Amino acid sequence: MGNFTSYRSTILSDTWSASWVNSYNLILILSGITLIAFLPTFSNDFQLDWDDTWQVLENPLVNGATLQDIRYHFTHFWQQQYSPVNSVFYLGIAGLFGMDATAFHIACLLVHWGSTVLVFFIIKKLTEVLLPNHNNKKAMIYAFFTALIFAIHPLQVESVAWISASKIVLYGFFALVAFYSYIRYIQTSNWLWLIVTAMAYLLGFGSKEQAIILPLNLILFDYIFGRYADLNWKKLLTSGVILEKIPFFLMALGFWYFSLINNLGTVNPGGYPVYQRLVFGLYSITEYIFRFLAPVKLYFFHPFPISPGEALPLYYFGYILLAGIIGYYNWGYYRKGNRLVVVGFLFFLINLLLVLHIIPLPRTVITADRYMYLSIIGLALIVIWQVDQWLSTPNRPIIIVGCFAWFLFLGVHSFLRTADWKNSETAKASVNEIIEKKKNTQEAEPFNFIENE
Repeated sequence: MGNFTSYRSTILSDTWSASWVNSYNLILILSGITLIAFLPTFSNDFQLDWDDTWQVLENPLVNGATLQDIRYHFTHFWQQQYSPVNSVFYLGIAGLFGMDATAFHIACLLVHWGSTVLVFFIIKKLTEVLLPNHNNKKAMIYAFFTALIFAIHPLQVESVAWISASKIVLYGFFALVAFYSYIRYIQTSNWLWLIVTAMAYLLGFGSKEQAIILPLNLILFDYIFGRYADLNWKKLLTSGVILEKIPFFLMALGFWYFSLINNLGTVNPGGYPVYQRLVFGLYSITEYIFRFLAPVKLYFFHPFPISPGEALPLYYFGYILLAGIIGYYNWGYYRKGNRLVVVGFLFFLINLLLVLHIIPLPRTVITADRYMYLSIIGLALIVIWQVDQWLSTPNRPIIIVGCFAWFLFLGVHSFLRTADWKNSETAKASVNEIIEKKKNTQEAEPFNFIENE
């Protein structure tokens, strides 16, 4: 197996060695750029034709809820969803500012900003472990650019600029709190951090059911910090590293059972056959990577290419080859001992696992921008590492110009996409192409934008 230390990192030139490069200043810069990218959200309205009506404006929990209502909301599904923390979030905003759309948008952006700060500190800690010959400022630069991509990538606009998608930013925030506290637990062995992780897990699931995947992320962090390195299978099964995960897996099992008794969380054996679901999964992985690198033609609604029982278009099988190339790329870096690339890709996959359609859970869309909210972090880390390697080549000036243009494109595109979410009419106008495609190919099925998943 190759040695990752053979890779040179040059992103920290003398320019980045300046005294102003510290966490406080970098977070201030992140905050300013994030604010500018999402500035149009302050003048956006509710999406009256879509989920904002029933999720916020007509939500009985938001309009004069009693303690009994809140208790009921935490113990039952409502509108086929379990997001009581998100509803309490709305309740707090409405109680302080009334049904003011601007207040809701500001609150969503603040949560996203908090997540961006957490990404900065999490990546800083991870790169201190994953990078060879690291130093504090090098880790900060990796953390800064990874957090910047997370903050302003156009794929994030749907989650941040759409009030009803606040459960995405809330679940993401609590997941990131859990990641950070778990890292602190690994570093300090203080069980209070593990309790914080469990509490954040509860709040994350109370924001959106997708948070159930957290235990797999914890295992990934164990791998990053080498907690399995000196354990054989016998020692592993009896070690504290495994035993401390049991409560989290029991919580996940409890969350699943709770969903099951509410007629959700069931695996639907009907619909698409196994081979088509596998192709859908590989298609989704490839599409998300392409949209991350070149975020163009981003729509609110990405319908399945066929209805159940129909033949899959032949070109979809080409995604098997593309996914194979992506897998080969990551396998090559694994064999070379490059844990950073492997960890980035695994993080990307883990946090998409439930929405790849391989497990036949009910989904109305084949892909959605909001599903990438956390997974972006893994791809961003890989991109920053790759750029760092390219900067050691004679093409350094071209790479710098190209990166500047890409980041500028991300920010400008997010600004324009946020403006597209001003109201239902402007949002519909931005997806007319996909609406027409839906009408032409699936006329028998009524088109709607309900996010109720």
